[in-house]
Amino acid sequence: MDDLVYFTDLKNKDFHFYTDTQLAFLSSTGHFQFVAGRFVYGKPRGPIPNRITLTDAQIAEADRKLAYIEACLDGHLPDEDENPFYEFKKSRPVLEPIIQRVASSRAEKGCHFNTVLDWIDRWIRLGEIYGKSALVNRHYLKGNRTPAFDPIGEIAIERGLWRWLTPKMTTEMAYAKVVSTVNAYKRKCRRHLSETELQLIETPSLRTFQRRCSQIDKYTRDYYRKDPHYANRVHRIYRKQALPERPYQFVETDHCTLDIVLLDKTGGLRLGRPDLIILRCRATGMVVGYSIGWEAPSYASLVAGLRHAMYPKDMSKFPAVTEPWPCWGRIENLGVDNALHFIGDDIREAARELKMDKPRFRPRCPWLKGALERFFGSLNTGLVHHIVGTTLSNPAERKDHDDLGEPTLTLDEFEALLVYWIVMIHNRHGSKGLGVIRGVGDIPIRVWNEKAAVYPAGPLPPPELFVALAGEWEMRTIQNDGIVWDYLTYESPALLTLTTHPHHRSSREHHEPTRYKCCRDPEDIGQLYVIDPYNPGTILIVPATASQLAYAKGRHRHAHDVVVAEAKRKTKDAIDFDELMKAFGRLGDALASIRAKREQKQIHRRLARYIGNQHRERLASAVVPCLAPTDGSGSQHLDPIAAGKSMSLNAAQTGAAANATAGRATSAERTSASPEPMVVDADFSHALSGADTTDDLAALKAKKNWSTSDGE
Repeated sequence: MDDLVYFTDLKNKDFHFYTDTQLAFLSSTGHFQFVAGRFVYGKPRGPIPNRITLTDAQIAEADRKLAYIEACLDGHLPDEDENPFYEFKKSRPVLEPIIQRVASSRAEKGCHFNTVLDWIDRWIRLGEIYGKSALVNRHYLKGNRTPAFDPIGEIAIERGLWRWLTPKMTTEMAYAKVVSTVNAYKRKCRRHLSETELQLIETPSLRTFQRRCSQIDKYTRDYYRKDPHYANRVHRIYRKQALPERPYQFVETDHCTLDIVLLDKTGGLRLGRPDLIILRCRATGMVVGYSIGWEAPSYASLVAGLRHAMYPKDMSKFPAVTEPWPCWGRIENLGVDNALHFIGDDIREAARELKMDKPRFRPRCPWLKGALERFFGSLNTGLVHHIVGTTLSNPAERKDHDDLGEPTLTLDEFEALLVYWIVMIHNRHGSKGLGVIRGVGDIPIRVWNEKAAVYPAGPLPPPELFVALAGEWEMRTIQNDGIVWDYLTYESPALLTLTTHPHHRSSREHHEPTRYKCCRDPEDIGQLYVIDPYNPGTILIVPATASQLAYAKGRHRHAHDVVVAEAKRKTKDAIDFDELMKAFGRLGDALASIRAKREQKQIHRRLARYIGNQHRERLASAVVPCLAPTDGSGSQHLDPIAAGKSMSLNAAQTGAAANATAGRATSAERTSASPEPMVVDADFSHALSGADTTDDLAALKAKKNWSTSDGE
């Protein structure tokens, strides 16, 4: 049209015009083909193969044909003299002698004249565009292309293939669907076709069906016969991901249950297999933080790992680690998988407060964080499986070992080994995934030092924020001895600011006492964070009582739960209920006999007053060592009868009991500074003893104390 060539799109019938430059570009990219010549000799079926895909046999075939073509076009062989008067013509008398000389030089049977002409036409027409590919024979396109069966047979094979693509289905069982489909069509068409015509409908054979099953690609076969995730995992294509530029720009995290059983701090309880959460910087390959605990992976353990990764590391607990662990900073992107503790509302709100994005990997695609998965494998094979008490990674490996040994390490001991392995080995071992050229590799600590010098870390959030994000909290009351939570008592003089406030309600004065919000770090139950509702923004730090601080400090909540459960079990097993009931019976008889004697009422009043005074006073206590019992039993001080007799003798020989009682508070204050043996008055010792009424009256007469009132 108008001396221009327009191209028609066969789909929407649109016209397109291309310039010569555009056509040349399309031709170079393989989207356009130039075909020279007016006539098409031996029109090929299918596209001409690409030059790159030619095999050695096809190239040898093209070279053989090219030898005949060049000899006919030039008029002589390469080793013959050139004929200046030769002109190429499609003449049998001219070309046949040349064809014979080429065949003789190659020691083969000569080709037919028409065959050589076809080669020459293809070379002149397509050789400049496709090269030797224009001369290659495509035998794979030969043969009959008509279907071997009628449409009914093809439909039956298609239904049989769908039956075979179900899990655990054999070809014989699926072939039964092919036969039943053909028979169903015959019954349906019996009213319209004769018997002769029905016999022409053939049933595909079992071997034909098996060949059609083998032609289905492996991905489709695994997708339907096994599982879509299995097909994606087995037939995936590996690729190297681009590395971030800055440290902490992208941190990936995952958890793993370690193949080892650990003990508690005392070494007496098997606490099971710990769970480890690792945070790895993708830009440098450094492990920047971890969290290890006993309970299943949770939101609290993840936040504990974030806190360890974002703040400078305290290496004072690990003297064997001589190299630094300089990783700290604010995380920009935290890559997580689809575990519940990684995608819940809690971690979403925590990420918002910490100002970090939280991209999620696709479900069941561990290769998206392959370096981190490889780290867990190296940790197990390089450290965990070499320790006594390991469980190995699978039952098949455990069968090869008769005895793997009993657990010997506590959590603190294993944590020291873990930190040593991370800092001294992993962070200083070469990694092929790092460096300018991926595959050559680099060392994580060297990459960290290089990039951290260019991109310094920004300001960090306050540590109290992590306690607010991950800490457990409950509403608790404040008793005289402090706050009790999970059988642990927390006390501090700072609690007086709450109990003495006018709005504070105690259980003695009100029906319902005041409850205060108490937060606790599950990684360390040694202290509480009590929210002061009367002074907004004030947080009181209350440690565990002195008698429990050594136990609770640094202890994980899960380890404490295991210890409590074990203590309850041992206590329950040790109780003899028959003897306990007998002891309660004897105690009840003794109390009833004491209440029946009027002379003892004054003693009970004095004893109640003494106990009340002790509850009102908060005295600093300390453990004072004493001499071991002479008999070696270790239980002499537990004998109430012997103690009562001893105190009765002392009471009979001691005077001025009233002065000793009046000076008890002053003596207690001196005791807080320097512990001294506590002085027990005669009344209290007499109450603990088993003396009769006559001895009590004699003691009162000796002291000349005849008052019957409750006063002094």
